[in-house]
Amino acid sequence: MQDHRATKRKRTTLACDACRARRTKCDSQRPACRYCQTHGVVCIYQEPPLEPPSRVEEELYALNNRLDQLIRLVLPAQSRTEYGNLVNEEDSPFDLPSKLLGNSSIMKMLGLDANFTQILVQGELTTESKSHVNPGTRMLIVRHQDTVNALAAFSARVHIWYPILPSEYSDEYFRLLSGCLLPSSETCLALLVAAIGLVIEENEASSSTPYFETALASLPNIVSECSVRSVQCLMLISLYYSCLLKPCQAHDYCLIASSKIQTIFKSGLEGDDPNIVEQTRRAYWAALLLENELAAQFDAPRSGIWCLDEHVPLPLCQQVWQFPPESTSSGTAAPVPPGGAACTDTGGEKTRSYFLAEIAMRRMLHRCNTAVQLTATGKYVYAPNIALELENQLEEWYRYLPEINRFEKGDVSQPLGLINIPSCPLSNFLRVQYYCCRLSIFWPAVYHAMQDGSVSNSLLDHCKRFLDSYVLLAPSIIAAFHDCRVNSWTVFVSIFITSVAALTAAKAPCLRGLCSPRLYQSIQASGRADRATVQKSASLMMLQGVLEKRVSEAGL
Repeated sequence: MQDHRATKRKRTTLACDACRARRTKCDSQRPACRYCQTHGVVCIYQEPPLEPPSRVEEELYALNNRLDQLIRLVLPAQSRTEYGNLVNEEDSPFDLPSKLLGNSSIMKMLGLDANFTQILVQGELTTESKSHVNPGTRMLIVRHQDTVNALAAFSARVHIWYPILPSEYSDEYFRLLSGCLLPSSETCLALLVAAIGLVIEENEASSSTPYFETALASLPNIVSECSVRSVQCLMLISLYYSCLLKPCQAHDYCLIASSKIQTIFKSGLEGDDPNIVEQTRRAYWAALLLENELAAQFDAPRSGIWCLDEHVPLPLCQQVWQFPPESTSSGTAAPVPPGGAACTDTGGEKTRSYFLAEIAMRRMLHRCNTAVQLTATGKYVYAPNIALELENQLEEWYRYLPEINRFEKGDVSQPLGLINIPSCPLSNFLRVQYYCCRLSIFWPAVYHAMQDGSVSNSLLDHCKRFLDSYVLLAPSIIAAFHDCRVNSWTVFVSIFITSVAALTAAKAPCLRGLCSPRLYQSIQASGRADRATVQKSASLMMLQGVLEKRVSEAGL
């Protein structure tokens, strides 16, 4: 039976006051409809009031508030300051997987070159620069069916991760792409949506390139504007490069978007229009999530966007744009394209709850994500009590997840093929985040054991939690690599670093008794991620080569 709340929240097309008074059809163009433009009438729209939060949204707001309380309980203020410096400034071998490749101590610990990250990024940048020499000028021929298919692909497989578009975007999209494509931020946004959708639908860049290059003609407007629409454009340029597995360029544009959205909030430019305010909040949180996803993987500059996370309210996300099931101006609804998983999300409720749950997870990880403490001698050591408190904090996050996005944790005793991976990519990605967080919490126990060589029973138990978390993570993160196209590069980096860490732990004599056949099967499976996707990126091919070599050397 259809959810009555989803039906209730579908917005109808608004008519302006003039057309409403004349009882005639209004085309709802902004800032003025065609009738008002023709007759010189001031065009005024009466926006409906925003509806109160749903039960799902109230639960997630409560989750964020509860996490803030828990974070304050984990460590006293002084310890949190020292701890924060450890995570964000120093290069510590305790940082797994929060810094991943951007940590030379972790690289050495895992038997990799201390400059491994630089070599990886240099290879990525060299490949990118060669591929963009004299791209040439292309003529854009807009085919209606292509734009319909692209919009459906973008909605089903991109916008669900970063829901930044206004709730009635479909009409604007088709109106702009059927026009003369004058350079503007609105035109740029429509072209970028089409370009990303075509990349997702056809799994290649060739058909999307003319749309993308035409969109870049508006780049001077985008850079000079300080508006939520310009931020949305920069976000989509970043997502376009993310879909092409080009993390460096994706990060560059995300950094500009992050800086611009901060300027909007610090200058009070979000305005009073409830719809613009909501879009601005979503843009802030989406930029924060994307920058965090990209910058955490290598030693990249940060925009400082976290400085506002306690001041920018959470988005309401009451009306998330979707296409389909909404009918378009052409009177047709496009099917979800084949070739990849999509999340059936009637009314956008899964997207809403995922977005808020992901924000809560990232805030939790940003504040405190690994169990270490500073001794009187100035040495950082594993802190099992902090680990247990962090584990409780993670379980609190899980308990607050709405049913629509809840996932099964799984049982480490189950055969690998019987672990239940959520059918919805959004729920599965939350499962990935959950187990990556557990790995981060208990990695210091593994590091401590490998350094000391002798392990107490309590420390062994914490090391086992690390290895079991890897076993339960493996099938979900491999599925996420295929399903979450916008984060494919970063997901594969996580596959690489967690698998190499698990292999390194398995070689330690004091931990071999904890290594089950399931662990080795999971490591083996991680080396068999979708090769067709990996081969599109020089850096991912390099990572896969190292991982395959490690697996082979371990006799797996």
